[in-house]
Amino acid sequence: MSEIANLQPIQVWKFFDLICSIPHISKHEAALAAALADAASAAGLTVECDPIGNVIIRREASPGWENAPQIILQAHMDMVPASEKEFDFISTPITPYIDGEWVKARGTTLGADDGIGVAHAMAIVTDPEFECGKLTVILTVDEENGMSGAANLAPAALQGKYMLNLDGSDRGFCIGCAGGARQEFSFSARWDELPENMPLYQITIDGLPGGHSGLCIHENRGNAIKFMAEFISQIPDARIISFNGGTADNAIPYQSAAIIATANLPEVMQSLADAFIMTVKSDTPAAGNMVVKLAPASGSRCWDKALQDDIINAIILAPNEVIDFDDDLGIVKTSSNLAMIDTFEDHILIRSSQRSLVDADRDDICAALKTHFELFNAVSTLGSVYPATPPKSDALLLKTAIQCASMHGKSAKPYAIHAGLETGWFSMKNPDLEIISCGPDHHDYHTPNEKLNIPSVGEFDHFLRELIRKISEK
Repeated sequence: MSEIANLQPIQVWKFFDLICSIPHISKHEAALAAALADAASAAGLTVECDPIGNVIIRREASPGWENAPQIILQAHMDMVPASEKEFDFISTPITPYIDGEWVKARGTTLGADDGIGVAHAMAIVTDPEFECGKLTVILTVDEENGMSGAANLAPAALQGKYMLNLDGSDRGFCIGCAGGARQEFSFSARWDELPENMPLYQITIDGLPGGHSGLCIHENRGNAIKFMAEFISQIPDARIISFNGGTADNAIPYQSAAIIATANLPEVMQSLADAFIMTVKSDTPAAGNMVVKLAPASGSRCWDKALQDDIINAIILAPNEVIDFDDDLGIVKTSSNLAMIDTFEDHILIRSSQRSLVDADRDDICAALKTHFELFNAVSTLGSVYPATPPKSDALLLKTAIQCASMHGKSAKPYAIHAGLETGWFSMKNPDLEIISCGPDHHDYHTPNEKLNIPSVGEFDHFLRELIRKISEK
């Protein structure tokens, strides 16, 4: 148990502390799912674990509340792995700590996206003193890496009229979100012998702010993979041994590393790096802390020159960042994020994610990227695709939530986001659902700087309970 377990409201923080203590990145949520299922069973609740790993908890109505409408609380169990240095997210727990009014993690993402949503749902559904109508809690897997949990959830689990998706923030109430898709572009590896008498350098680009590839894509934070390709392109005799970068396909890459061979002496390489940094910082103010580090390296072979040219040119010329803007909603409409690159023995793999408020536009940018990378001899594969959530601005759930928030002087503004939420799948499976997304004050998702505001957790717990009661009364 860590120090956060003693914060108030204690039941929320105890569950969040439990969540931090069990590794739970995407595709590795089974241990956490089992612990949460055990906690719900111990509270006398009905628990189902479906074939894909989702946990569904059902609580009957409190005496006297049998005629109240059923309410669904929903959150996802997985988290994005991002760290300041090498970290084994599969077997090592997150280490949360208190920093003033914030909870952070030591050197990694905190996982409050969406661990704190899970904690809020568990605290309410296991509280025997909280009276309301019938509750269903749906805790999904794999939200951050394809939404397979939501996509494969049985429609029968979504019986009800109202859903509170606890993957939001304190900005207000999210009533619509972008749909998205993952794509991969694979280049078959071809290798040459290293040129003789060329020193080898490891180049590392680091210090960029990174961030969520939907919520932050319009802020021109810089892309470490793009920058690396641009830097290598300025070294005419460079031969690449390896090129890796990015942490997740829904995060803007803040770090990349490459090993190259070049006849340039160290002082020349340093001069090139210094000039490149100056150019980047003048064009990208958010890259003010970017660094280019050089170190001696080793290797026995390099990419075929034609393959190298294809990959570097494909990266530099690929559509990236904001594609289109929605003036009516005041948010990005369509975007693309070049997210990851990895060098393997037999292939080089690039991963990207595309988003749009309009599913047809999402499909168009995916098609454009497929054409682009295939021109450079890559094989394109379309991965998970998830739908957008159409806003319902006149829904009773939203009106009641605004009323509750206004009574406490909190932001009650409905909005849409250029990010993927599982609500698109839920709306598709049950079009009658009224859904809002909300949560406590939480910043810097998908980065090692992630932080969760402590007072807002208590405020949100109070708001959530009041909203559930008011909907139950209606």
